[in-house]
Amino acid sequence: MTKYFKTNNVIIRKFEMTDVEQACLNLSEDENFEETKMSIKSAINEYYTDEPTWAVEDKTTKNLVGRISVSNYSPKNKMCNISWIMSYKHWDNKFMKDALTQIFNFLFTKKNIELIECSYYEQDNNTNVILEEIGMTKEATLRDRRINEKTNKKENFVIYSISKQEFMENRSGEAIQRRFRRFMHKKTS
Repeated sequence: MTKYFKTNNVIIRKFEMTDVEQACLNLSEDENFEETKMSIKSAINEYYTDEPTWAVEDKTTKNLVGRISVSNYSPKNKMCNISWIMSYKHWDNKFMKDALTQIFNFLFTKKNIELIECSYYEQDNNTNVILEEIGMTKEATLRDRRINEKTNKKENFVIYSISKQEFMENRSGEAIQRRFRRFMHKKTS
């Protein structure tokens, strides 16, 4: 069963049909209202499967700011793929980092996943920053894999991944660093 999550910045939850308007405004570049409505219906229907899509909501404003989806789930190989969409005005803050970290923790600790992959086209030039901040490693760049419809230029396809072990080591390392910073702050105060 899929869960509802909260972080300091976001609420990660099941989509609702009332999200259609905000999804059109914040998350859709090319989709029209009917396509967005169908996409959200699909997300609602798939929520309790092994390949859910979560809505990411700003905890303060309650506005829909993103979505995270699981795909290519393989219980045999203990792996899955993650994709997301984030509103442009929220790319520079930590909303998606918070949300992805929470989802990764859920997948690694509750769903028996051992490896998470994320792939994207290089036009999404800030994606690598978020992936690297949460500890993912670039595994491959597949050159010239599609022609961008807007620029008419070829784009590379990039693949990142993180193992359960790497994620857990990163989390414990971050916790140690936080404790050390608090200790040093108290010591200098």
